[in-house]
Amino acid sequence: MKKFFTLLALFCSVSLFAQTPQELMQKGNDAYAKSDFVGAEGAYNAILDAGYVSAELYYNLGNTYYRLEEYGLAILNYERALRLKPNFRDARQNLQLANSKTEDEISVLPELFIVHWARSLTSAFSPTGWRIILLLLLAILATLVAVLFLSQDYLWRKRSLIGCIVVTILLIISLACAIASSVRADQRDEAIVTAPMIVVKSSPEKNSVDKLILHEGTKVGIDETLGEWHKIHISDGNTGWVAADEVTII
Repeated sequence: MKKFFTLLALFCSVSLFAQTPQELMQKGNDAYAKSDFVGAEGAYNAILDAGYVSAELYYNLGNTYYRLEEYGLAILNYERALRLKPNFRDARQNLQLANSKTEDEISVLPELFIVHWARSLTSAFSPTGWRIILLLLLAILATLVAVLFLSQDYLWRKRSLIGCIVVTILLIISLACAIASSVRADQRDEAIVTAPMIVVKSSPEKNSVDKLILHEGTKVGIDETLGEWHKIHISDGNTGWVAADEVTII
């Protein structure tokens, strides 16, 4: 019985001192404002450990790691913020600043204009933003259809027909962007090098030939996973294998 009351008292004390995500966020913000970056990191990570995520949380954590000069983790969290909120301007600007602190200067292979345009369009809004646009376009289309069938005025019917065609095209484009944005947000095919330095291997074996060296903060694409190894590619077209614990999935 005594053990029961001891456990009950312990449970109550833990519950009493448990903090909500909002309280932890405020605690982290206060610590950051006082330049207590270690304390801010602990508070923000406690929110993540509790299962809560947001673009703003990742952004704050990225800023904290930047101040701690842990640029790999800063880049990782800015990238995660942009996955949730592609038009997050502050996160994108700080990502560029953090990238300037990395050692690797990797050239980027040119891509077709149409591919670049489609990627930029898809990234203009988050999946939620694209869903809102879809709902607005559906409402406009429903209104135009109602005018088309109910109006007795020829000119208004002609205008509504043209409007229906235009809105339908926009709906198709927005639907494609919404699907692509949702798929992009759920993809786990990119990672950041979080070890100070890693050696890219020619095959998933420790004694295989060394191909190149990458440093903390470099972004890589993941093509395949085999056991404890990832096959990766970088923006200049080079590929190889790295140990899974040397990179962190975005």
